[in-house]
Amino acid sequence: MPFFGGVRRTRSEAECPAEVLLNLDLFDRFWRLLLPAGATRDHPAANPFGPDGPGLAAADLRPVLVVAGGLDMMRDRSVDYVERLAAMGKPVELAEFDGELHGFYTLDPGSEATGELIGLVRRFVRSCCAAAPKG
Repeated sequence: MPFFGGVRRTRSEAECPAEVLLNLDLFDRFWRLLLPAGATRDHPAANPFGPDGPGLAAADLRPVLVVAGGLDMMRDRSVDYVERLAAMGKPVELAEFDGELHGFYTLDPGSEATGELIGLVRRFVRSCCAAAPKG
């Protein structure tokens, strides 16, 4: 579950209910604490595709598994990240869990969705290890 931001609000951010654990107010507080003084949410640490982003087209990225909850405030940014990496030919996979919030696996570790995620992570790691060069 990536934790990205940006000055322009996405639909999933704008529609995030105030009563969920990770809401827009908390999201903005995190960025104020994490970013350098005076920086906006378009800082490269928050928004890799923002105006000052590092440009990932030439980066040699290893396979990436991105998890997004259907009710996750950051769902739109996660999906956008996957789509942009895929358009660059990067090895990326999206696992989307309808009806789940950001960090659902920590909120309900015994849930069916968490069990499914554990299986996906296991398969992903095994496939990456099998494809890794030996030696």
